[in-house]
Amino acid sequence: MSETQSMPKMSVLSGRMSHLCTVIGSHMFMVGGYHKGEGEERFKDRDISVHLSDINIYSIRDATWRKVKASGDVPNRGSGMCMAGSKKCIYAFGGLIINDSGMREFSNTLHELNTETMTWRLLKPVSGSSPPGITDRPSIRDKAAMVYYNGALWVFAGWGTRIDRTQHNSRFVPDMSHEFVGWNNELWRFDLKTMKWNSPQCTGTAPSPRAAHTLTMYSDNRAVLFGGRTREGRVSELYIFNLDTFTWEGPIETGPGPEARSLHTCTRLHDDNVLLLGGMNGNGDSVKAQWVLETGPDPKWKRVELCDEELCARTWHTTASYNVSEQCSELLVFGGSPDNIWQPKHKYWANMVRFNYGVKPLYEMCLDYISQRNTDQPQNDDLVTDILSRKKVMEAASCSFIDSVPIYDMESIGPTSAS
Repeated sequence: MSETQSMPKMSVLSGRMSHLCTVIGSHMFMVGGYHKGEGEERFKDRDISVHLSDINIYSIRDATWRKVKASGDVPNRGSGMCMAGSKKCIYAFGGLIINDSGMREFSNTLHELNTETMTWRLLKPVSGSSPPGITDRPSIRDKAAMVYYNGALWVFAGWGTRIDRTQHNSRFVPDMSHEFVGWNNELWRFDLKTMKWNSPQCTGTAPSPRAAHTLTMYSDNRAVLFGGRTREGRVSELYIFNLDTFTWEGPIETGPGPEARSLHTCTRLHDDNVLLLGGMNGNGDSVKAQWVLETGPDPKWKRVELCDEELCARTWHTTASYNVSEQCSELLVFGGSPDNIWQPKHKYWANMVRFNYGVKPLYEMCLDYISQRNTDQPQNDDLVTDILSRKKVMEAASCSFIDSVPIYDMESIGPTSAS
């Protein structure tokens, strides 16, 4: 990333929802989202949310944002896209986009952002090996889930227009109030070398059609799927998918666990467990309870309290993980809404929340302490009173909040029933 492509550093970024983020190196890259604010001239007379296509980079080391200008095939503004990241590239798929005429439409386009050159590229798939009459790429949709594995992108399910076909026993369930839109449970794989989509034949019982769920890599070749919105309502189902054998396992019985939800985040931790935060429950409220899925031969949910519940109660936010060491992950939570986003007016978060899972190295704790003392951020002297006391420093490092600012009122068209 060249310095000429970047704007000056800033400590606070405007709040938003439905944005995308991933950590590469010691930086968190955030793309798009939407909020209520100054937009293009053609949108100023409309009482809708302003959709964004900007890129902002958060430095984990010095806790500052930098807005970056990208070139190339910049994706359309929109919401409900899904993202996956590799070593230096970020991939964005689908979404409910704003087209060149200012109208909303579902998409099945795939874009790649090279984070070294800050250049977008539209990935144009070549014809696959599907039989005649069978499509060779995913249907248009938003609120799907995507992961990167072994040189390929995997996309599962989502909400979009009617699918008039059966692809390896996939299903489409129409919304009861919208005959031509609904949920699907298609699974697609995009090979980044051959530039081809294919829909692999899977074994096991696939999850039912849904949207606003999560699919999260937690080991070398396995991903965990949790929750989402189906026609029957929000669910708390847990599935595991083996990306080498194309095998679904589930729904998995875990005993007591989290309530049903959608628009939540699941994030891989340093020990290959998975942290579940936020989301919308069956009443439309933002969920407060935090859970860790202890993966392994017999997955189990564990209720945890890593962060202030009020700060982690949010919907359609992002959570990213930065491995500080082999014993500690630092979690970065941004954006989303603490309210019921079905309401015409709701608030949205414009702050970064940072907290740790595991034991942070003493050296890192001391650096955090020193950097906090040298900033203008309000300090809580009850957290750390003696830099020579390892115990107190460890307590201080367990949960720190960066860039906290007030939440703002937001008017939007509201989510679709896919949420």
